[in-house]
Amino acid sequence: MLDDIFDLDALTKFGGQVLAVGVLVYSGIQFRYFFQSDGSQFSLDSTQGALLTALIVLATVNAVNFIDGLDGLAAGVIGISALAFFLFCYQLTVINEASRASTGALLSAALAGACAGFLAHNFHPARLFMGDSGSMLIGLVLSSTAMTVTVQFPAAEIAQGVDGTRASLLPMLLPVALPIMILIVPLADLVLAVVRRTRAGRSPFAPDKQHLHHRLLEIGHSHRRAVLIMWLWAGLIAFGTVVASLYDDLAVWIGIGAAAALTVVLTFLVPLLPGRRFSEETPPAPAGGGEAPDSGAPQTL
Repeated sequence: MLDDIFDLDALTKFGGQVLAVGVLVYSGIQFRYFFQSDGSQFSLDSTQGALLTALIVLATVNAVNFIDGLDGLAAGVIGISALAFFLFCYQLTVINEASRASTGALLSAALAGACAGFLAHNFHPARLFMGDSGSMLIGLVLSSTAMTVTVQFPAAEIAQGVDGTRASLLPMLLPVALPIMILIVPLADLVLAVVRRTRAGRSPFAPDKQHLHHRLLEIGHSHRRAVLIMWLWAGLIAFGTVVASLYDDLAVWIGIGAAAALTVVLTFLVPLLPGRRFSEETPPAPAGGGEAPDSGAPQTL
């Protein structure tokens, strides 16, 4: 909130993020061990667990902040990711015959609901904008949710899958791989931005207009359609990862492949169709400090 009021510099914001990670670690929310396929545990000492926790949380928080450049983009992507993680949490409780009211399921469902409610005011043309106080918060909540659930159940149960067959993902890697895969869209944008800016000799936090959503606008998508395309990619990867980790069936892979093909077609071929190019929309301001209002947006928050 201080950044939205006083426009803090990037280093100060990063210090605040580190402080938030410190609160998580102090509260006991961090990676401590991973279950291996034989039921044994691979333990981390407190320093290793804290560093791994910091890496995932800081990457997630900044990734969400980086994609907050179009109306409804960050809220939609994180809402979809939270729904996918809710499905994963819920199915794990079913497999283990545990209480459905798990912490991970509750937090992910609440986060998905909050994002859906905010989208009613944030979808283009937006009336409200989340700013850093919103984008960083939802990134923090989602990454924290991942840590509360991915070490709760034995790897043998996670690897078994809901259909009784062995799932395809390595169980020991799921605690780290699953939250990364669910958030692959914002994380990929973050990595590309850091590499792009570093190669140009600029700060990794310096804003620009070369994010993934800006490139969708450049190839001919309208504002709304660019956001929907990003939602499709987020849903494909998030739900595809969750379903593949729970099921090992040919129909699952056929469905994921068909969804991927449809998403690629909508991304690259639709702008080439006659009468599909839109030019009336004003390109958004660079991401990194929260969404900037487009022309016609009545107010900001």
